[in-house]
Amino acid sequence: MKIKKVYELSPVNEEIIGTIVNFFKNMWNKAIAELEKADNDPNNIKDYVINNTFNVKDDTNVFSEQIKTFTALPSANDQACLDLVSNILDPETGCLGKPGIGVLLSNKKLQGESMQAKRKMLEFILTTSRSEVIKQVKYITDPKKRNVSLDDANYLPDLKKILKASGKDEKKKKVSTLNYVNTTLIPKLVTAVKIIKEESISDSLKKDGIKVSDSDYVVGDLVKYKTKKYDPKKEEDDQPEGGIAQGEVKKIEGDTVSIYNDKIKTEIKKPKTDIIGKTEGEAQKEGGDNAKKVADSLGKIKADEEKMGKVATFADFIQDEANKDKIAEIEKIITGGQAPAAQA
Repeated sequence: MKIKKVYELSPVNEEIIGTIVNFFKNMWNKAIAELEKADNDPNNIKDYVINNTFNVKDDTNVFSEQIKTFTALPSANDQACLDLVSNILDPETGCLGKPGIGVLLSNKKLQGESMQAKRKMLEFILTTSRSEVIKQVKYITDPKKRNVSLDDANYLPDLKKILKASGKDEKKKKVSTLNYVNTTLIPKLVTAVKIIKEESISDSLKKDGIKVSDSDYVVGDLVKYKTKKYDPKKEEDDQPEGGIAQGEVKKIEGDTVSIYNDKIKTEIKKPKTDIIGKTEGEAQKEGGDNAKKVADSLGKIKADEEKMGKVATFADFIQDEANKDKIAEIEKIITGGQAPAAQA
């Protein structure tokens, strides 16, 4: 699914949805004030979306007006319940579309050069996560192609199962739909934000000719860094033992990089000036042939958020000893029925 850039959409018709638009205009003023405080870094903008925009407990969350309006209903029929999801996800009419984040991204305060990178990062994160969840829940953006029958499995099937289980009790349907939105739909959006790679955000900025940062490092990079034993008077090859260490970048906050050192099992923070450079080649060599194969394979799909999300989920799955038998079955499928090679 092609990601539609919200700020490029046609102007919102305020005569049709003026109340919603005005609500978001007022709310986004406060949201932008918070956004201005965030560091100009992809991970910090992701955190902002998770902790503010997609956090129902925050007073600048994007869902509040839709949920408040639906909650005020004495009961809700099937159409009203399905419409709540539409009023959240739809790129044209939902709070994650023109009337909501579209208003935010067109705000004058975000148009200036100082906020340009933040606006682009915010746009990419919001539209990418929205598109991902639209696919996951099978939401159909074309109203003419939607089948609202509860027996239809092509449009919002999970919610329809919940509505069908509620029978004709429209009060129960209302409560069940709110529960679905709060415990399933919104958490899916949060997860979709979390799996977006920093390098994907940075690449989107580069395509628009926007400078990302003074560093080319991204989360996941293996880097060499200076320790307290580092001697600035000596060349890198002549440093004392322990003067240089290496680890994996876990987070970048402004000019500070959090690095996990596997040898000492500790995460430390270093200024960017203490980072000597990347050391991917060395780490792959130390990890063996399989580690290199994994790195090469991941490199081919790193721009595909959906596939990377599946890889992350499977990595967690195979680390659980309880899944040992299931893993063996999966290996048989992958190897065409042949037993996996014995490990020394």
